[in-house]
Amino acid sequence: MKKILSILSAAAMVFSLTACGMSEETQTNASESSDSVTAVTEEAALDNSVSETESNDHGMATEEAESMEQSGDTDTTNILVAYFSWADNAVLADDVDAVASPSVIPPGNVQQLAGWVQEETGGHLFSIQVTDPYPSDWDECLARANQERGDDARPQLEESVENLESYDVVFLGYPNWWYGVPMALLSFLEQNDLSGKQVYLFCSHGTGGLANSVEIITQAAPDALISDHIFDCYEEDAASSQEAIQNWVRELGYSLETEGEQEGKQALSRRILVQFGEDTVVYELNDSTAADSLYEQLPLTIEVEDYSTNEKIFYPPEELDTSNSPMAQGGAGTLAYYAPWGDVVMFYGDYGENSSLFELGQAVLGGELVSEMSGTITIEADNG
Repeated sequence: MKKILSILSAAAMVFSLTACGMSEETQTNASESSDSVTAVTEEAALDNSVSETESNDHGMATEEAESMEQSGDTDTTNILVAYFSWADNAVLADDVDAVASPSVIPPGNVQQLAGWVQEETGGHLFSIQVTDPYPSDWDECLARANQERGDDARPQLEESVENLESYDVVFLGYPNWWYGVPMALLSFLEQNDLSGKQVYLFCSHGTGGLANSVEIITQAAPDALISDHIFDCYEEDAASSQEAIQNWVRELGYSLETEGEQEGKQALSRRILVQFGEDTVVYELNDSTAADSLYEQLPLTIEVEDYSTNEKIFYPPEELDTSNSPMAQGGAGTLAYYAPWGDVVMFYGDYGENSSLFELGQAVLGGELVSEMSGTITIEADNG
């Protein structure tokens, strides 16, 4: 369980603008709705060997902040969801290249994340926008961001938050630019005093992770109650992070849904815990008959085995019923059942489709740990 907590609170994978250091990545296939700006080559990038511990060394929340988190105050009239997004801060040129600059095409990474936070909290959405938009060409945007960072600039903003005093809770979203934050975010923090307010950060990044962004924000808003419960994700994962970020909001206690509604949703989903040593991998099962068959056999204490270079396997006591089960088609993180051998497969690498391989579910937490499994494991239902 310790591993689950560390995964939820950190995930310090890194997001950088390589070459010039700005970290909103522009990958061709994965970032069509991204909100980040990458640099040209890793050889010219700043040192991004930021450890997971360093990325989160931003100071713990005060006792008062922790108390506010635990109280679960869900008064949505006092919640502000403020964010900075390149997609909201650039005028698209007629000839903008969607392949070279996918991050600038709405909705952007942070824009999407902020929308999902607003949807979950019911808070007021505020887009931080500069008066002088950034170029939609990422090379030019990169150069300007580099100049602003070097000048320690504070870009002028379109507006400040109205009735800021009415908000007690602020969710603040941003991309990692230059191993830090867009300078416009500092303009926002200097123009909008967050002293005494509970602040939760969410960030979209590439290989630079949170880097120094949290420290920079803490210095810019020293009297804000900045929580150490931060949501961050790789830019290529942002478009598929709705469930993850909304679960984060629920865990913080700011969901608009009632407890009963949340319990109803949980009842519709089934999660299992695969534990080995002090580590845990959480899988969410689908509604197939094969998944039903496995779930009914829990709890299990069983031996796990290596197979090939991309999977771990174990043999449940009874065969699984595959009569109404989908074929496995995903990649790493897939939980599957190979009917001819009667083994359950935990993939940690890509694999080819097989007409006898049925999908049971997907890893939702700790999937990167599967390759480390060995010896005896325990599998049980996650009862909350």
